[in-house]
Amino acid sequence: MRQHMLNGWLLAALIALVCLLGITAYIEVKKDLPRVACRHNPEAPGKMAAPAGGCTAVCCGSASPSV
Repeated sequence: MRQHMLNGWLLAALIALVCLLGITAYIEVKKDLPRVACRHNPEAPGKMAAPAGGCTAVCCGSASPSV
């Protein structure tokens, strides 16, 4: 009985760890997305433009974005 309960707690801890890592990755990507979108293609036709607040003046203000 103890082994079964220990395995359950171990599985729960593993699932919690995977969820926390997933949430952390999602937050980091969400924060970095506007900057990356502006850097690679500031005037993407047919796509939503990145908000001006997320880009630096050098990136969005120049004709050739710096990489």
